[in-house]
Amino acid sequence: MGWRDRLSSRGVRDGLTVWIIVLLTSGQGFRYLGGLPLYTVVCVLTIAAIALSFRPTWASVRLPLPLGAFVGLAAASVLWSATRAVTSLAVIVMIATTFVAVVTVRGTGNRRFMVLLYRGFQISLLLGIALELWAAIVVRGPVYPPMHDLTSLTHDKNVSGDTITWSDGLLFHGGPIQGWVGNRNPFGLVALLTAITGVIVLLERLVGRVDVVATLIAAGAVHLLTMSATVTVTALYLFGITLAAFWIRRAPPGGKKAISRVVLALSAIAAVLTIKYRDQIFGLVDRGSDLTNRTEIWKQVIQAAELRPEGWGYVGYWPVWEEPYKGMADRAGVLATHAHNAFLDAWLQLGLVGLALLVAIVVLMFGASWRLVERADKGDTYIPLGWTLLTVALVLQSLTESRMLVEGGWFLVVVLYLSAPQVFRLTLVDESLVHRGTPGRTDADELR
Repeated sequence: MGWRDRLSSRGVRDGLTVWIIVLLTSGQGFRYLGGLPLYTVVCVLTIAAIALSFRPTWASVRLPLPLGAFVGLAAASVLWSATRAVTSLAVIVMIATTFVAVVTVRGTGNRRFMVLLYRGFQISLLLGIALELWAAIVVRGPVYPPMHDLTSLTHDKNVSGDTITWSDGLLFHGGPIQGWVGNRNPFGLVALLTAITGVIVLLERLVGRVDVVATLIAAGAVHLLTMSATVTVTALYLFGITLAAFWIRRAPPGGKKAISRVVLALSAIAAVLTIKYRDQIFGLVDRGSDLTNRTEIWKQVIQAAELRPEGWGYVGYWPVWEEPYKGMADRAGVLATHAHNAFLDAWLQLGLVGLALLVAIVVLMFGASWRLVERADKGDTYIPLGWTLLTVALVLQSLTESRMLVEGGWFLVVVLYLSAPQVFRLTLVDESLVHRGTPGRTDADELR
């Protein structure tokens, strides 16, 4: 077996897929550890390795229209961007992220990819726990980033104006803990994503029970110690959707869609009530309704977005040394590197068209997976339920964070969109996806 064959083996592909998930999910921690130049080198080498390993799947690298339009709009925004150099670099990163997402998910079966997602999130979770243990036991105090990454541009201050720490060393003091990513909200999301994929692979019996149960306990503990209000609210919504999915599975065929409509209606009502009574809800989890100064940031973003309907150009994370981003942060009185809302950031960077495309992607992504859930019976696969829960978690988090547009967030958007059949494709629903989580029924698919 030559080196090309070994590089294209299933084991190498799986390893590279897990690694890119870890790298994109926990990128901030790696930038803190080695700095941006070393992180860039690692990313380039990883992308090159994936390109070589998944070369047979290059022929399937075709983006659905909404995803292609969004990436194309981001690329075109270089023409009118207020920060052309930053936009050019950000577009290259987005295209690279999109490429690795497409080839890895196309080159892996749906069931197998769920396991790889679980492993990637699990490793990210364990990295965070290891750092917190080191800070609490060895350092016994705050751990500061060895490398400054881009934090020096904000004078090493976070959104609240406090000095940035990698870990505050509060593991044995009840938290909050920040994990490898250096931020409690993203670390709480890592715990939630780990729990979602863990439950699905456990239900599918794809991973050992002891492995998953131990990981779920760790994820639950991390969630409690991050004290992330947005993750707590998201987890409650996901619990309700999961109960509804099991109810639908046990309903007779004639009643499934009726139950589904009721669930969707109740979800919409719950969303409205959450917005209306946000003071009381976030008060229950010891958070103010301003969500740590986010409302002032949102006001500045809306004002800037209204000035340019075409957008200021795609940048991903804000170049806070350039206008309008510097001015928005100054006027808001906080230091921010994104809008803390993916939809507002899409509007700001890519205009009304970008916002419309992102909304369309989210709606189609949810609809594609949910229509499989509402057709499922007892004994069918739980993989589409996993897609649905991951989509909802990602979307709800995007209301207070903009990471859905960059790094692991965008990777997951592409993966989830490509996993389920497209809603408006003029074909019948593939019953094999409903029952087994894989398109068609072949021996190769069954092995995956």
